[in-house]
Amino acid sequence: MRSSILIASYLWKDTWKRWFEQPGSPLSRLFVTGLLALVATVILVAFHLLERSIRERLERFGLNTIVVRESVNSDSRDLTVFTDAPDRLAALSDHGQKLRVRQLFVRGTTEWQDGVIVLTYGPESFDHFIEFLSPETPGILFSEELPPDALVRVNVSRHATLAVTRRPQGWLRPLITEDMLLVPQGTWPDEERLGFIETTIFQRNPDAIPVAHLVSAMTTFYAMDRDRRSPPQVQSALPMIRELEKLKERQVQWRNLLAAILGLAVSLVYGSIAVLEFRQNLFVTALLRSFGAPRQFLFWRHLIENALLANLAAISAVALMAALHTAIFGTLGFAKPVLDFSGGNPYASAEVLSILIWVNVGALLSSIPILIGLRTPVGATLN
Repeated sequence: MRSSILIASYLWKDTWKRWFEQPGSPLSRLFVTGLLALVATVILVAFHLLERSIRERLERFGLNTIVVRESVNSDSRDLTVFTDAPDRLAALSDHGQKLRVRQLFVRGTTEWQDGVIVLTYGPESFDHFIEFLSPETPGILFSEELPPDALVRVNVSRHATLAVTRRPQGWLRPLITEDMLLVPQGTWPDEERLGFIETTIFQRNPDAIPVAHLVSAMTTFYAMDRDRRSPPQVQSALPMIRELEKLKERQVQWRNLLAAILGLAVSLVYGSIAVLEFRQNLFVTALLRSFGAPRQFLFWRHLIENALLANLAAISAVALMAALHTAIFGTLGFAKPVLDFSGGNPYASAEVLSILIWVNVGALLSSIPILIGLRTPVGATLN
């Protein structure tokens, strides 16, 4: 037992001495591993943030939500002001909830912002907004930025109205991509006569026909309506789901590629340096073996050294990326909610943690030549 401790102590001191005498050896391994781990971390975290962004968009829009937008111009026969036009999607009410609103071609302004979207709702949609209404005003300003329950003056063309601010909730969120003013239909008839975008939001019941079938049926229905100048826009979560599936496939491909590159590079660099150092100290190694030092001790010395340097470089690279997370990915165009760690730390994900597995596999592979070299008889070396 005492001899094993002495051998381990000697090998550890010899390693430290070699690092100080030849600093290029550990520094080159640290630099190569750190650089590769840094690149791998950037790519994997970027994929993680993209996936989170798509999932947030998907959650915001809703898996069972369909939005249909159709332009109604001033010369259209469907243009009405005080009454609703015929509802071609009335049959959807049998499969879920449906809401119709009109997005006017004009925009509103407040003291703080321009370009507020203006929508009107008819009597049939009143029940959907009754929880948002205030006894002080019929106008509702949906906003994620302004404080809720505040009264705000909104100017639309030559008109002005007071609106109470509300947070968008539930299945209305797909309709609200920016600040939006909602007023009763016919509030400003002159602006409505300029035309509008007839918008229908449909929320499918969980046990109803699948969303894909409904979207296909709508597309076919509008394609058969030859009186229509241009088909409406039918929006659902299907494109986002397909985008998420493709992103996952690419993520797996990149993860496998990075595993191969990182593991191979570490094994080649570390293995080459280990072989050179082993040959340089071949006589000393054989002499230690002749004094009774087990081959396992000598092999584990190289393996632990490579693993220590590889893990130190990889952990430092990941920690550096985590410290500069907002600065780096913020400049790449990722939104602040996506960069927030409250939804999960991307640097603690399985993909990033797998970097440590890759570098350790590389360190293990780099030690195989040492294991082969130690099989050479001591006498052949000393002679």
